[in-house]
Amino acid sequence: MAFLKKLPKVVVFDFNGTLLDDLHVAYESVQEIFRIYDISCPTLEQFREEISADFMEFYFQHGFLRPTYKNELKGLVDDLQTIRRSFYRANEGNARIRPDVSRMVSWLLVRGFYVAIVGAERRTTLHGYLVKDGLQRRFDCVISEAWGDGAKKKALLEVGEIFKVFSEDICYVDDTVDGLFAARDARVVPVAFTNHTGYHSKERLLHVTDISVSEIGELKNLLKI
Repeated sequence: MAFLKKLPKVVVFDFNGTLLDDLHVAYESVQEIFRIYDISCPTLEQFREEISADFMEFYFQHGFLRPTYKNELKGLVDDLQTIRRSFYRANEGNARIRPDVSRMVSWLLVRGFYVAIVGAERRTTLHGYLVKDGLQRRFDCVISEAWGDGAKKKALLEVGEIFKVFSEDICYVDDTVDGLFAARDARVVPVAFTNHTGYHSKERLLHVTDISVSEIGELKNLLKI
C-alpha cells in the first residue's frame, strides 16, 4: 500500500458507500427496478464491477432497451430515479453511517484538519443521516448533489477555494472509480476506500490509485507522517 507524500490540510469524504454503509440498500433498489421491468437482475458482484456514474449504461447492458430520442431517455431516467428514491424512503433505516466515522472525524478535528463531504446524495437525505448521528455540526463543509458530468471535480475545486488551500493539500476518500478520477482531475490526492461494502470492487479502485484504506479509521495510519 502506498502512503501520502505530504500531510493534507483538508480531508474530504464521499458519502454513499464511504461514510454511509448503504450498498445493500442500493443493490436492493436495483433489484426492485429490474423486478418492476420484469428483467433478470445482475448479481451484486456484477453491480460492483460494472456500475458507474453513467448508471444507465449498466441497465442497457442488462436488458433495458436504449431509447431513440432524448425525451424518451429522460423519461426512463426519471422513472428509474423515482423507483430508487421511493425504495430508499421506505428502507432508509437499513442504511447507517459507519460506526468509526464519528471517532475519525473527532480525531481529524482535534489535530487541526479541515473535514468535508462531497457526495452525490440529495441534500435533504444526506443531512438527515448526519442529524440522526449527531454529525451535522462536525463537518466544516458539506457539498451534496455532486453528480453528473464534472460535478465532483467542480465540488472538490470549490473545497479548495473555501479553505484557501491548493488542490494538492486536499485528499479525497471515495469508494468509486468515478470519484477517484474526479479527484485526480482536480489534482486532489485520491484515496480509495476498498471496504467490501463499497460500491466498487477493490480491484477497480486500485487501478486508479494505490493509496487506500479498507476502514475509515485506517486513515490515522495515512495521516501520521
